[in-house]
Amino acid sequence: GPDDSYFVWKKNGQKMKACITEQSHMLFDGRVHVLSWVKDSVSENTEYKCSFISKVGNTTSEVRITVEDKDSAGQDGWTKEFDTWRSAISEHDKMMQNWRKTWVRIFG
Repeated sequence: GPDDSYFVWKKNGQKMKACITEQSHMLFDGRVHVLSWVKDSVSENTEYKCSFISKVGNTTSEVRITVEDKDSAGQDGWTKEFDTWRSAISEHDKMMQNWRKTWVRIFG
């Protein structure tokens, strides 16, 4: 169970102590489901490794986050798309506020 098992997170080979969340859930059959995740921000290519250590055995997962150059065409395209979405949401919000004012005047 969770008492004899634990997670080890590493970022670029260095053990992490912050930004880690862990949860455990007791299952109906007595087993325990455990999970862990990291909330972090990166500004450069970063490798994360998560190891789960227990008496039964150990397992490790890893992922590499690649940060693209801010001046790359992909980032420019994403920024334009984000601005388009932000504009659409703002326009939708204005429209909903107008509808609300209309409903209040009609049905008061």
